[in-house]
Formats: sequence, C-alpha cells, structure tokens
Amino acid sequence: MADSDVGWAHAQGLAALLEPLPYVTYMGEVIDADDTLEYPHLILWPPPATRTTVTLNGYGGEVTTTTQITAVGRDPREAITALDRASALLHRRRPTIPGRRCSVISYEPGAAGPPQPQRDEQARTPDGRPPYFTFALFTLHSSRSPDG
Repeated sequence: MADSDVGWAHAQGLAALLEPLPYVTYMGEVIDADDTLEYPHLILWPPPATRTTVTLNGYGGEVTTTTQITAVGRDPREAITALDRASALLHRRRPTIPGRRCSVISYEPGAAGPPQPQRDEQARTPDGRPPYFTFALFTLHSSRSPDG
C-alpha cells in the first residue's frame, strides 16, 4: 500500500471492526440503490492522513487519522445506542491493515464527547419523520510495518 492511500485504509480498518454490529455501515457517503435506508445505520467519513515531521532519523511512514463515525436512527435513542455500540467495539482495539503497524484506537484527544442527537430535516425515515444523528471522532496512528 502506498503511503498516500492510508486515510482510506484506516477507515476500512475501523469499518472491519464494526462488522459484528447489526447495522449497515457506509463509507464516505450514503448510497442506497432502492432509496430505502435501514435504520439505524453508521457512516464513516475517511479523512486524509496527517504525516509527522521528518526528523534526523528520517520518515518511517508514520501517519495519524481522525475518523468521524456518524450514527443515524429513527429517534434519539437509536442514534445514541448505535454510536455507543460502535464506540464499545472500537475502544482500545487495534485494527489490522496490511503493510501497517497500528496503534490502538482512541477518542480524539481533547474533543468533546458526542453531541446530543440532532434532527436531520432534509431526510425522512420510512414513516415520514426526520431521522436523528450524532457522531464521535476516533484517532488511529500507524506506521509502515517492517515486513510491509
């Protein structure tokens, strides 16, 4: 994997850890062919990677990403529950990304906790009501693995 592809790979690593959840997980945008979304669902927003400053030791491919995970539900409780379950699955876990050595996942340092669920007035659930959403930010560091 090229060092330029790490942001998307980090988000895919997080998404793989979320697979046990009973929710559809979208990457980067919500795409639904038949226009009937399942609720609740999760949306991962892959970020570009931040690279460390090169030092006298050189650059070893170290990167950091902060990925936003948005939970969307038919009501505030569904949104909160989906995000809480996602957070529990990611807490202190280490994703597997080919060619990378990953840190454990953490909440974004210094960031406030997830906001209270907000209504999305531009969308509608199958019963015609606006859905609710909330989000949290997760940080992951990785470097090139010695064998990658």
